[in-house]
Amino acid sequence: MILKSKQNYCCVLIVILAIAFTVLTGGSARAGDAGRIQPAQQNPMYWQYNGEPVLLLGGTVDDNLFQINNLKEHLDVLASVGGNYVRCTMSSRDSGNVKPFVKENGLFNLDKPNPDYWDRFESLLSLAFERDIIAQVEIWATYDFYWGDSGWAQNPFNPKLNRSYTASQSQLPEAIAYPAQQQNNPFFLSVPELDNNRVVLDYQQTFVDKLLSIALNYPNVLYCIDNETKTRPEWGRYWSAYIRDIAATAGKEIYVTEMWDNWDPTNGLVPGAVNQHPDLGGWYAEYTNPEMSEWAKPSNTINDPESYSFIDISNNNAQRGEVHYNTALFVRNYVQFSKHPRPVNNVKIYGGMMNTLGQDGEYWTGFHKDGEERFWRNIFAGHASVRFHRPPYGLGLNHVARHHIQSMRMLTDELDVLNSEPANPLLTNREENEAYCLANKGVEYAVYFTGRGSVELNVPAGDYELKWLQIRTSQWSDVQPAKLPGVLETPSDDQWVVLIRPATEKRLK
Repeated sequence: MILKSKQNYCCVLIVILAIAFTVLTGGSARAGDAGRIQPAQQNPMYWQYNGEPVLLLGGTVDDNLFQINNLKEHLDVLASVGGNYVRCTMSSRDSGNVKPFVKENGLFNLDKPNPDYWDRFESLLSLAFERDIIAQVEIWATYDFYWGDSGWAQNPFNPKLNRSYTASQSQLPEAIAYPAQQQNNPFFLSVPELDNNRVVLDYQQTFVDKLLSIALNYPNVLYCIDNETKTRPEWGRYWSAYIRDIAATAGKEIYVTEMWDNWDPTNGLVPGAVNQHPDLGGWYAEYTNPEMSEWAKPSNTINDPESYSFIDISNNNAQRGEVHYNTALFVRNYVQFSKHPRPVNNVKIYGGMMNTLGQDGEYWTGFHKDGEERFWRNIFAGHASVRFHRPPYGLGLNHVARHHIQSMRMLTDELDVLNSEPANPLLTNREENEAYCLANKGVEYAVYFTGRGSVELNVPAGDYELKWLQIRTSQWSDVQPAKLPGVLETPSDDQWVVLIRPATEKRLK
């Protein structure tokens, strides 16, 4: 249990009463908590929803999706191609966004939630629920609290901009001239184990209580504390306990993670994996603080199953090629064979159109082909979710992303992913980053090719049937007979995935 002031026990009570009222009056609360998003009983490395196993696939135009004007249409497009996964940062830094608090005489009142902001948030959860879409909500939108005209300079929690506390009372700065990678805003040190700043913490709790009074009514929500944070681990642990405590008191079980800024989730155990570090030069040489990188590691999430009931390693998606697969597989294997197997999520897949815009040449996110490959490699490494990041850092939900989502859904509608395992050792005469294998051994196999390729698949000798899926057109080929073990060769230079099953008379007719 988290120790709270009398004021915050009242806030918690309000949250619980709000949820209870919604249930009793037949409002927006959703019945059937057994159907909530949760690790799959059949295989806890994946998710289930409405009692059925589900693979989470997504791609959206923005991260704070509840703030966009054409939300319903955007979700309809996602659902039409088999997408069922969105990201929702509680951010309000983009042009035209509404803020979470009411403004009075030019200053925000942190005691008065802005109905427009919170109605938009609920609308996202409701529209997503109607379409069986899972929303991964990030409570603290990191970059809203740091340098730049769109960050702390317009944030309602800035003491210069609100009437609820002064800089002296809150011990918060009125101006921030550093990025999140250089030092922590004291806002992220308020919790008891760090600065124990009750003035700020009480208002933070009020914000979180308001969020939970809405979100706990919906079974299609996963919770993440921060966006790619470099804050102290005590911060995330506190908020994980806080929201799980409120949920449990309301009779709900929720699933929580933290997202770290470090690119390498293996702490250097996979050769070739890179991390943000001054040695990379450029922006990182000037602004990255190596000390922060030492404490802000994904291992804080991976090794703390009590606080974090699933893993998100989105920033691993800055890795490329075979190294990207090796790091993804390392985390999956480490978690699967631990005492607490849990889903591994990727709510951000980097790799967009930055290069075509002429920005920075070889930009750190990689080009669109990097994003396309990462999307598939993560699933073939046994991960539970993938979502294309917003443009220009990712493909969002453009025509390329839509085909990849649709093709992945077409494959996994036929392939029993939950009973399949990463199986690259079955492939021989394979070049680096050429092809990747998933196998439900003796039953079915899938091989993803990043481009034109030819590999040998070593399976028990016999007659098989092959069905090729051209990923960028989302079209299956006719079933083809084949004798294996033997060579699999792509029909063209494009990206392909092939589904292989032992032949039966019924299938070959």
